[in-house]
Amino acid sequence: MAAWPTISEMQCLQNNATNVKTQEIKSALVAILLGTDAIGATRNLINMVAVSVVSGTVLLGLLAAKHF
Repeated sequence: MAAWPTISEMQCLQNNATNVKTQEIKSALVAILLGTDAIGATRNLINMVAVSVVSGTVLLGLLAAKHF
């Protein structure tokens, strides 16, 4: 017959369960933050391309105006 767990064993099991939950929460937060960073980086890249296109168009327009 198995003996009942001692108080220290029960506290150890409770601490382990708490640590597992804490690690799961931290992992979820890291995943959310990484996803947010990826979205922010994508937006920055799109903005940089848009600025390059607009400035290139303006420069080509000025070059064409100078030519004619």
